Amino acid sequence: MQSSDGTSIISTTIGPLAELCGPMTDRTEGAVSPEDREKILASARDYIEGWLDGDADRMARCLHPALIKREALADDPSAASITRDQMVEATQAGRGTKLERPYSVKLLDAFGDIATVSVFSSAYMDYLHLARSGDEWLLLNVLWQRRTSS
Repeated sequence: MQSSDGTSIISTTIGPLAELCGPMTDRTEGAVSPEDREKILASARDYIEGWLDGDADRMARCLHPALIKREALADDPSAASITRDQMVEATQAGRGTKLERPYSVKLLDAFGDIATVSVFSSAYMDYLHLARSGDEWLLLNVLWQRRTSS
């Protein structure tokens, strides 16, 4: 389906909700500023670079106090979690310092005070949920999966 300006529209709205919300193509509501976009990406870089460098201060700086990090395991539905303190301790212990450096950080979506970022590194695929906390953007949830046996 295409809009009047020729852009593609994917719509799965149902009944009254569609009437209430209207077309979901207007992304001006909840838009984040270019400055916020950079802060979001800077927090994601602090996360991966802090891990790779063993820089616990940098890791702590980007993590929300209520952080929960979960590993996705197809064979284990328990989804064991890691807290902010455990993540900072693992970083301080240098658990990520032996990993190869290449990585990419991509802002997938942002709306108002929340954002989703992907971090694709040599060893992991991480999906980060960030939330605005005052003037900062902090990682609140992380879902990750190992790419290799690192």
